[in-house]
Amino acid sequence: MDYPLKLAEQLRPQLQALRKQRGLTQAQLGKMIGVTQARVVEIEAHPGAVSLQQVMQVLSVLGATLMIRTTDTDPMKPLQEAEEINVVHKIPKKGSW
Repeated sequence: MDYPLKLAEQLRPQLQALRKQRGLTQAQLGKMIGVTQARVVEIEAHPGAVSLQQVMQVLSVLGATLMIRTTDTDPMKPLQEAEEINVVHKIPKKGSW
């Protein structure tokens, strides 16, 4: 399922929902990515203030990807006017993550 995002703050509920869908606590997710539970709290609370690398790491562990999709087919239109960021997630089979 796709979740179009236009602001970093919109990523917050998606990260929390993905983690909960996987049945993970913040502490468990932190252990999987090599950070403390307190850092996971920060990542979920302020995803726009976190490095893209760390967001990508969290998404990978949660079975999701970050996709950039243009919303306009006119190649002459500046990209900044046509960018849309989506988080796409697939629920992996139990035990595959």
